[in-house]
Amino acid sequence: MLVPGQWLKGRIYERRADLSPDGELLVYAAAKGGSELTSWVAVSRPPYLTALALWTEAGMWGGGLFGKDWRSLQLNLLSWEVTDKDRSAGSVSSKLRVSRLHPYLDELRLSLMRLQREGWDVTLGERKKLPRTARYGYVFDPPIVQTKALRAGWTLVVEMHAANESNGRLYVETASVRGADGVIKAQLGRVDWADIDLKGDIILAREGCLSRLKISQLANDAPSEPSLIADLNDLSFRPLETPAKALRWP
Repeated sequence: MLVPGQWLKGRIYERRADLSPDGELLVYAAAKGGSELTSWVAVSRPPYLTALALWTEAGMWGGGLFGKDWRSLQLNLLSWEVTDKDRSAGSVSSKLRVSRLHPYLDELRLSLMRLQREGWDVTLGERKKLPRTARYGYVFDPPIVQTKALRAGWTLVVEMHAANESNGRLYVETASVRGADGVIKAQLGRVDWADIDLKGDIILAREGCLSRLKISQLANDAPSEPSLIADLNDLSFRPLETPAKALRWP
């Protein structure tokens, strides 16, 4: 079930965000030009963005990473010290252990750490910068390969080929499904995100839509076109008040 959440009139850096594995808290990095608070890292109760705790950050990087549940959080900040309580707006729960990631990680490596926590195997590729006239800012040759086990020896494979696409995506990724014999069973094309749900099926995000691909279809050589879960392209901003529950720590 999809539950509508709050929007931010600014920019949330999704690859520097993390949802705690138990779904209780969201940590996200955000920026808003022309405001007094230009960039920050906040912790909230999803799907709401109202900060239970907030840390200011010089620049537009930052982010965070949860441990096995919401009670452990590592912040990825250049300028914050764990003992500097004045940099946190709001009262941090005594149940939440906050520490600082060291060394500081760029966006890509922070997101790869999150993937590894969630059961992905990651093989890094070599980044090669391209001329300004090229379609991409840089490519990965070989690509960054992320694999996650499905059932019966099958794997979901996501490959990152390039970044900074001209008039396109920040990252260029494709997905596929491989059988136990290593043979590709389905080419899923370009994706913005892909993972495995609790039923063992594949969930895809691409072009503003969420879709599901049932592995049983592939295993039985049935038609393998993903079925649409939701088309989010028509969503628009509307004010949404934060309920009282989302203003309290778990």
